[in-house]
Amino acid sequence: MDTTAKSAALKVKDKLYTLATALEEEQMQAVFRPQVQARFGQAVEVSRVDIEVLRRRNQRCVLRYRVALAGAAQPVWRVIGKVYKANQGRQVYDDMRTLWRHGFDREAGDGISMPEPYEFLDELCMLLQEEVPGVPVKAFARKPDNTAAFRLLARTLAKLHRSPLVPSAPFTVRELLTRCHPRHEFLALALPDLAPAIAGLVATAYELEASFGDIAMTPLHGDFHLGQVHLEGNRSWLIDYDALCYGDPASDLGNLLVFLRGKVKRAPGLPALLEAFLDEYFTLMDPAIRQRIPLHEGLTHLRRACKCLRLQEPGWEKKVRRMIERGVACLQAVKSSGHAAAPLEDFFDDEEELVEAGED
Repeated sequence: MDTTAKSAALKVKDKLYTLATALEEEQMQAVFRPQVQARFGQAVEVSRVDIEVLRRRNQRCVLRYRVALAGAAQPVWRVIGKVYKANQGRQVYDDMRTLWRHGFDREAGDGISMPEPYEFLDELCMLLQEEVPGVPVKAFARKPDNTAAFRLLARTLAKLHRSPLVPSAPFTVRELLTRCHPRHEFLALALPDLAPAIAGLVATAYELEASFGDIAMTPLHGDFHLGQVHLEGNRSWLIDYDALCYGDPASDLGNLLVFLRGKVKRAPGLPALLEAFLDEYFTLMDPAIRQRIPLHEGLTHLRRACKCLRLQEPGWEKKVRRMIERGVACLQAVKSSGHAAAPLEDFFDDEEELVEAGED
C-alpha cells in the first residue's frame, strides 16, 4: 500500500482502533488465508494483498482488498472491507445476511441484488463483503435515453421497501433528527438569526408527522442517492447498508430528491428521469407515500445544513441559510396543499446545492 495514503488514513484522530492492522499487507494475508481456503480450497494460498483506501470517515473506513491467489483458477479475489468503531458493524452484517437470504442474493430472479456479505471479523471490527460489478447510476445521469436506468433504480429501491426485514425500532421524525451532526440546536446557536426558522421547521415536521397518522413502515436505506446503486445491463446492486433502519419509505425518496435537485444545472434532463423513476416506483408502492416526500425533503435539508456547520467550508453560512430556507419551503408546501402530492416541477430549481447527502 502507498505509504502516503496509509499515513493519511491513520491521521484522523478517532476510535478506529483496528485500522492500523487492516492497512498492513502482511497481517491481512494471515486474516484472509482461512477465508480464502474455505472459499477456494485448502490448497490455495494468499500470495499478496493490495490495499486501497476508498473512503475515510470518523465512524468507519472503507477499504478495497485485491487478494492475489496462488493455486486457484481465479487469480484475484476482490473484497471490500469496512472498519468500524469498537462494538459497531455486527448489526450491519446481520441485516445484510438477512436481505441476502430474502431475495437479494446473486441468483435473484429479478436481477436486483446486493454485495454478498462474507464475514464479520469481531477482532478487527471489520465487515468483509463482495465488490460488486457495474457502475453507479450517477454515471447515467447525463447520458441520453437513460430512463431504463432510472426505472431499474426505482425497482431496486422498491424491492428494499417491500422486504420483510425489520432492521431497527421505528425511525420517526425524532430519530431522524438525531442523524443531524451536530444537532440542529447547535446550528441555531451558531447562527442565532436562523433560530426561529430552525425551530419552526422542526415543530412543523412534528406537526405534519402527527397529521399523517399511522403509516406503513418499511426498511429504509437511510442514505439513498445515485451512488448507492450499481448497474450492469439489466442487473442492479444496492450497496452501503450502514444507515439501514425502519420507517417511512418517503424518507429515502426525499433524500434522493434533495440529492438530485442540485444536479439539474449540470444535467438538465434529470426532471424527466425522476418522473420515470417515480412512475416506476409507484407501480409497486402505495401512491400515498408521495404526499409525504416534501416532509422528508425538509428534514434532509436540515441535516445537510448541520453538516455544513460541521465542515465549515468557505461560504458555509450562505449555504446553510439557503438550505434552511428550502427546508421551510418544503414543509410549508405540504401544509398549504392539504397533503396533496406536490407537482414534480416544484422539486427543482436551477441553483446548485453544494453539499452532498451522506451519513457520517
